[in-house]
Amino acid sequence: MTLREVYSAITIGGNPVDIISVEVSEGHRQTTSSCNIEVSDISGINLNDEIVIDIGYSDEHGEIFRGYVDQIGTIWQPGSFSITGRDILKMALENFIVSTDLDNPWSRENISAEALVGDLLGEAHITNYSGAATGFTFGTQHPAEFNLMSSWDAINTICNILAYNCFAENDTVYFQRIFPVPSGAASHAFTVGNSGDLTVTDYQYNTDNLRNKVIVFGLKPIYAEASAASPYLPADFYKTAVVSSELIDTQGMADDSADYNLDLYNKLTENLNLEAEGDYRVRVRDTVSVTEPFIPDAEGDWFVFALSHRLAESSGYTMSMTLSR
Repeated sequence: MTLREVYSAITIGGNPVDIISVEVSEGHRQTTSSCNIEVSDISGINLNDEIVIDIGYSDEHGEIFRGYVDQIGTIWQPGSFSITGRDILKMALENFIVSTDLDNPWSRENISAEALVGDLLGEAHITNYSGAATGFTFGTQHPAEFNLMSSWDAINTICNILAYNCFAENDTVYFQRIFPVPSGAASHAFTVGNSGDLTVTDYQYNTDNLRNKVIVFGLKPIYAEASAASPYLPADFYKTAVVSSELIDTQGMADDSADYNLDLYNKLTENLNLEAEGDYRVRVRDTVSVTEPFIPDAEGDWFVFALSHRLAESSGYTMSMTLSR
């Protein structure tokens, strides 16, 4: 592993801060990315101040996190302070949709799924948004209504129906269908060994998340079902997932939801846990390649399912990854 001088430039509320350590964590199914910063002084730092984290090496670095201060705490030993933060989707989690007139809840009619998500984000004052075209229209037979829930709960309901994902990268929120499997050319390559840059922690595969039957309930009497035999389960045995929402108001939407979710869940889950030299360019949802001559099943391309960047003066810059396919 090549020795390089680590670099960090972290601002909170627009002001640079000296850190003892910093960790940034993100996950494919994690609502927000988060950070934990250890500092010796919290003067001038306030809740909901903007956090910008740029780390890497003196010759190469980049921004890996942009969000807001969630919590400030004191660490008794060794007498330092902790600052935790989440990305911009914290605003969607914290914004509650409330209509005091139960007969007139927040609603939309004849609206595409991507536009509906954009409007829900707008309720949380999130405007930097990019939504992929879904081909789904909500509120065609009955208004798409939300009340007494957070903006995020409403968005998550839509994601579950369509097998889509909503996530933030820096200050922009995206709405896309991304399955946790490698796709396209690998953007990074990792190698195990004396000349490599990673250590394999463990490789495993299981059927814990496999579902080879999906049942969808919509606005009564709408119902759909999709299933397929799985080579990883006993013959004629089905593990079932259920999607239920009155937002599903056409039979075509129910049929598509069943098919999309079956595609998402009807597969063996393979996971690879790694520790590696830090690389600010690696992000969740990247496709990476792994060379591991001692564990043949670990070879090949993987999807970055979860990732944690850690930087400290005492230990340098490292990252841990959970890969899937």
